[in-house]
Amino acid sequence: MSGIDSNDIALRADDISFAYHDEAWVLKDVSLALPRGKLTMLMGPSGSGKTTLLKVLAGIIKPQHGHVAVLNHAIERQNQKKLSSLIGYIPQQLGLVRNLTAMENVLMGALGRCGHGKTLLGFFPRQEIEQARAALDLMGIGHKGSEMVFRMSGGERQRVAIARTLVQHPQVVLADEFVSDLDLELASEILERMRRAAAQEKITFLMSMHRVGLRDFGDHILTLNNGQVALGSTNSLRSQSSSESSS
Repeated sequence: MSGIDSNDIALRADDISFAYHDEAWVLKDVSLALPRGKLTMLMGPSGSGKTTLLKVLAGIIKPQHGHVAVLNHAIERQNQKKLSSLIGYIPQQLGLVRNLTAMENVLMGALGRCGHGKTLLGFFPRQEIEQARAALDLMGIGHKGSEMVFRMSGGERQRVAIARTLVQHPQVVLADEFVSDLDLELASEILERMRRAAAQEKITFLMSMHRVGLRDFGDHILTLNNGQVALGSTNSLRSQSSSESSS
């Protein structure tokens, strides 16, 4: 993604290297820049380091080398409240509380702005409740707000997780293989709703993915392999998909 104006960069990572132990590097000198308000796909085979990269970008784990900035804010210098307003993270397992309703799970995205004393008692400001309801509506499940999460389908839970992240009002959302367990049609529908959210809320999305069939939902494609990232091309991925299907 070379040639992006610095004012149009939502997230920048420079020379990121990370190893879980010794010098078995999972990431090696990774640099990338995400354009604002766009949806970027992070492609690569299982075990290529996609989850690790997303956790580094989200500030969940700290790299041995390099640094990450969101809108020129170095993430290692931010407290948790500020960080949650910059970055939303959707893990592969979604991180929902199964014995709470969809609305209650979505409102958890507002905890960084609300006093924990009141919210623990179930009191959220009306504005926060309205925003949570709007996020559920945007995901097409506004009528499911009072339903317990454990009773919802996999696709509905995916939408609750996205709505919860939107309520954070982050500048960047990082999503880790979160549609990997869904069939292609349902995954496509959810990704299309994320595209609408990116346009409507002016949010930058980076989503890890190993399913080549979903590549076209991205405005840009990055590939990660052997700990290094490169700008991918749609044509090369089509060739990969064709060779896989014919083998």
